Amino acid sequence: MSFTRIARRDLPELEAVLWELRHDATGARLVWLDRAEENKTFCIGFPTRPWDDTGVFHILEHSVLCGSTHYPVREPFVELMKSSLNTFLNAMTYPDKTIYPVSSRDERDLHNLMRVYLDAVFHPLLLENPAIFAQEGWHYELDGDRVTCKGVVFNEMKGVFSAPDALLEYEADRRLFPDTCYRWVSGGDPAHIPELSWEGFAAAHRQWYNAGNALIFLDGALDLDAALAILDEALPAGSAG
Repeated sequence: MSFTRIARRDLPELEAVLWELRHDATGARLVWLDRAEENKTFCIGFPTRPWDDTGVFHILEHSVLCGSTHYPVREPFVELMKSSLNTFLNAMTYPDKTIYPVSSRDERDLHNLMRVYLDAVFHPLLLENPAIFAQEGWHYELDGDRVTCKGVVFNEMKGVFSAPDALLEYEADRRLFPDTCYRWVSGGDPAHIPELSWEGFAAAHRQWYNAGNALIFLDGALDLDAALAILDEALPAGSAG
């Protein structure tokens, strides 16, 4: 077996058993909430602790879902929204982690979602296509005789920074947590996003998005062996943290 069972815990309040496993080759951690839940969930997450206000992990979250080695379509997320039986499909950047959760009541559909998301996080086209970084992060555009910055995350965070309560929250975090990752704007400060280079962006993916850093979560009444086989095939050998 490619995974070793580390711990088992009964959770009577949830009518569930929590299993903890470790992938032997990479050290990736997995927890499974084993319960009679028809809506099955898969999530993979990575610790992503920022060291500046460039929003590198927010841009990565957007960019890994812009095509991958085995699914080289421009917007796999959009294609899944149109064709999958998913009940939930998203990605989120937090101040200290990034997660990629999906849910479906159909187990075959969940397996397909797992394969797409696993290929996206470990083998994204962003590593060989700087245009993805320019599109999702930032780039220069000519607006008449003026040079302006544009980009999906850049524009999104300009909107966020137009809200006074967001500015107050960010300033409070800076003052309360001056020596931690929480002092930085994980989503990116528009004044600093253009300081991020494609080289630094790609290096952040290589450093943080490796299997040894991954925490994988499964929930519901599912075939664990089938899920583990998909994970064993997808987790890159030699990428232990």
